[in-house]
Amino acid sequence: MTADPPEAALWRWQHGGASSAVLSLEPLDFAEIPGWRDDNHADALACYLRSAALAPHLLRPAGDPARFIADREAARVFFEAHFLPCRVNADQGLLTSYFEPVLQGSRRRSAAFPVPVYRHPADLALLPPEHPLATQGLSAARATAAGFEPYFTRGEIEAGALEDSENALLYLADAVDAFVMHVQGSGLVELDDGTRVRLTFDGKNGHPYTSISKWLIAHGKLAAADADLHGMKAWLRAKPGREAVLHENRSYIFFREMGASAAAPRGSSGVDLYPGRSLAADPAFHPAGTLLWVSAPDLIFEGKRFQRLTVAQDTGSAIKGPQRGDIFAGTGDAAGESAGVVRHSCDFIVLQPRR
Repeated sequence: MTADPPEAALWRWQHGGASSAVLSLEPLDFAEIPGWRDDNHADALACYLRSAALAPHLLRPAGDPARFIADREAARVFFEAHFLPCRVNADQGLLTSYFEPVLQGSRRRSAAFPVPVYRHPADLALLPPEHPLATQGLSAARATAAGFEPYFTRGEIEAGALEDSENALLYLADAVDAFVMHVQGSGLVELDDGTRVRLTFDGKNGHPYTSISKWLIAHGKLAAADADLHGMKAWLRAKPGREAVLHENRSYIFFREMGASAAAPRGSSGVDLYPGRSLAADPAFHPAGTLLWVSAPDLIFEGKRFQRLTVAQDTGSAIKGPQRGDIFAGTGDAAGESAGVVRHSCDFIVLQPRR
């Protein structure tokens, strides 16, 4: 057990950087965290060490880390000795989940593989925060001799705006599966020549993201109970004119190929994602490598109530706020089934390095 925290103290914590946000934190004892001792801390430490390998400022066990990864009790003692748990005092949080889909594709366009996946265009650039287009909600734009212009929307790109740009990485078999890959930010593509390639996020066209599931609910197309990933995909496949619905999300994602040796999708922090432990969080509140205990007691995930230690290793355009998280579920259809139904209230506890 750790030393008793200050009675009823509220800590104001601010991480470095001009764009950082301020969290109101209440110190706790580890014994006050429901489910803490039941978690697999060795699993959490293995995930955390992926971040620590890229960030020297992060604490790590002395000696051979493999000893701690192989011993759940030793891993728990490491966390308790070197970190102080602090409850995030904020409005009720929201936990969702994402995954890496497996898709069918080809290096050449054909009737069987008509859907292009584009690499980052040369004329796409991030907008300065003070630019007028940025104040209109755009994060990137097309750089021209006359200045910045809004980049092509999803509808314009799918209508052929980039057809002659030679930016296509490869071609996919199914437009709905391609859209899901855009939302998830990565994909494992099985090519028709028998090889496989991992695609990872490499920028977006700068337009704000619109949730198609929320759009379908708002327009009476789907009941909220049916608007999970499976229900959304089924509706899109069954209805004519689905392209117009997909175009409601004006945001469009560009991809790059990862190396042939890549064993997992990679988060925005540069580490391979760890199923069930890697969390997409808001970097304004939780910088890469932050340890976050996430409690969503109404969610049964991987056969257990979701109360576990996670690591902030990714980000997302829809992941905003001090208690907003998106847990990585893994690769393939089973992971997609698990991820697609996660939309649960949650609370965060930040593990801060002890002073």
